[in-house]
Amino acid sequence: MEKERYRKIRERTLQLYNKNPLLFKHFHDISGGMKQVPSAIPTGNVNYLSNHDYLLDYHDLFQRNMGIFDKHFVASIPFLVEENCRIGVGIYRLAQHLVKEKDNYITLWETGGGDGVNGRTMAEFSKGLIRTLSTSTSVNSKNNFYRLCNHDYSKFHHGSFINLTPEYITSQQDLSFLYNGFNIIYENVTFPFYGSEREDLIDYVARLLKKDSLIIFLEKLRHPDESEYRKREKIKDDQYKANYFSDSEIEEKRVDMLEVIERGQVDFKSLTNAIKKHFKYVYLIWNSANFYEFVASNNELIVSKFIELLPPIYVPSPFCAESNLPRNL
Repeated sequence: MEKERYRKIRERTLQLYNKNPLLFKHFHDISGGMKQVPSAIPTGNVNYLSNHDYLLDYHDLFQRNMGIFDKHFVASIPFLVEENCRIGVGIYRLAQHLVKEKDNYITLWETGGGDGVNGRTMAEFSKGLIRTLSTSTSVNSKNNFYRLCNHDYSKFHHGSFINLTPEYITSQQDLSFLYNGFNIIYENVTFPFYGSEREDLIDYVARLLKKDSLIIFLEKLRHPDESEYRKREKIKDDQYKANYFSDSEIEEKRVDMLEVIERGQVDFKSLTNAIKKHFKYVYLIWNSANFYEFVASNNELIVSKFIELLPPIYVPSPFCAESNLPRNL
């Protein structure tokens, strides 16, 4: 019965995704450097990075590991470079805390990892203490991943995240390190491309989590006040993206792509309610313009330890609309 329910979720999700063929071409073109190429590559704030253990070294490795799509992505979301480094260091510290025996490790799956910079960097920085799987539908991202990956601690799945089932994973010999599930799943702006359903998708991926694990959600959210949503978009575009893209490129993406994405966006309450259907403990850990990041778990000690180990947030005014971060929801 449960297996049939997941099969129906998978079929419904793929049908919604396949109704938007523009998505395939859009990601293919960006990851191939054919459009939306930033004029410069964002780097993290040196003062912020220098004041916290590991961040500067992690940032240097992150910069070297970025692929074509990754560079576009961090140029599109204000201060995502700093946040990716913050999350990477936080997970590395958590891995050090959790792994007690030599040659043991934790596992992470990034559902929409582009060229896999987060997974590859975490794995390389930790020297295999973190083993990762990245997912993308773009063959260009697959090629970028293998061109840039110089270790055996990270793997790549070419296809939709929805194809990652327990049966599929156990059928792949090169994924044997994942047969027992993931310690962490990172939903990285993935779900909006598959529609506005969240509760079923969270359930679908969460079954791959080990007991007492974490799931992180990074999504662009609707706002109940449309004028507030547009205000934040304007701040993002005028004060951040304009440093990396021309006015015509920003408008092109808004017209061609963001309207498709916005149809799959949900608001803060809808997402947090869906998360709470499956996880007891939920924290808001980051906000930049209309982008929000959450971490959730059914183990209070694990999620509290992760919050404790996370470096401070870095999103200067006027990009951050939230206060008291991280905070328990």
